[in-house]
Amino acid sequence: RASGSGTFDGDALLNCVQKLSEELTRAEDCSNEVEKGCELVVRRCCEGLAGYVRDRGDAARLRAVAECADALNGRIVDVVREVAYLTNGNAEAVEEALAEDIMALEATMFDEFLDNICRHVAGCTKLGSMSFDREEGGKDGNGTALDAPKQFPAYLSACLLAIVRCRAQVERALGDTTIRRSQGITYQYLAMATAADGVVAGICYELNERMSRMTKRQADRFANELQFLMNTLKKYLSDDMLSVAENCRRMLCAKAGHLQGDGPDGLAAIEELERLGRVYVLCLGE
Repeated sequence: RASGSGTFDGDALLNCVQKLSEELTRAEDCSNEVEKGCELVVRRCCEGLAGYVRDRGDAARLRAVAECADALNGRIVDVVREVAYLTNGNAEAVEEALAEDIMALEATMFDEFLDNICRHVAGCTKLGSMSFDREEGGKDGNGTALDAPKQFPAYLSACLLAIVRCRAQVERALGDTTIRRSQGITYQYLAMATAADGVVAGICYELNERMSRMTKRQADRFANELQFLMNTLKKYLSDDMLSVAENCRRMLCAKAGHLQGDGPDGLAAIEELERLGRVYVLCLGE
C-alpha cells in the first residue's frame, strides 16, 4: 500500500503471494501477471515512502532508507522465493525486477542525506578571525607574552561534533552494521566518510585562502591542528582527501619555517590537542 506512513508493507505483499499459491491451480500459466502485480505493489510502496519523506527532514530520509534496506534483505527475498516457487520462474529475474524501484528510492534518499551532510559540515569549517593569541611570538598588542592556548579550537570542536552527530543519526535509524547493498559497505561508514572528507576539504580550503596572511606562529599552530585532525579522522578519510590534507600541512610547515611539521611545540602540541579534545578522539579515533 502507498499509505505514506513511513513503512514498507512487505508483509502484505508476501501474504498476498502466499494466498495466490494456495488458490491458483495453474499459477505458471499466469506467471507474468503475478510478477507484474508484485512489481506494481512494490512501486506503490516506494511511492508511499517517498510521500512520507516529502516536506520532512533527514530523519525521515534515513527512516525510508532503513525501510528499503530491511525490505531488500528481508521480505523481498521471501516474496521472490514464493513467486519463483509459484510460477516456476527465474528467481534472479524476479528479484531484479522487484528490487529496481526499492534501490532507486534508497539511492535517492541516502544521496540526499549525504548532500545535506556536506552542506552542514561546510558551515562548520569556517576558521573565524585569527585572534591575537595566534600572533607572532605569542604576544598581545602590548607586547606581553601569552601562554599557549588552553582551549580546544572552536572550529575543530564544531566540525568534530557535526561528525559525531552524523554518526548518531545514522545509528539511530540503521544501526552500525547495516550494509548498503549497492556498495557492500555499512551506511554508518559511508556517512562518516562523507562527513570527514567534507570537513577536511573545507578546512584545507580555508587554510589555503589565508595562508599568505599567516605569521609563522599561526602557520605552525594550524599545521599541528591539521595533523591532529588527520590523526583523528584517518579511519574515515579517503586517500584523495588525505593527500589534500598532507599537501596543505606541508605548505603550512614551509610557511612556519620548518620541514617536518613538529614546529616549536613539536609533538607536545598535538598531544595537548588530544588531551583537550579527548572526547572526540575517543569517539572517532581508532
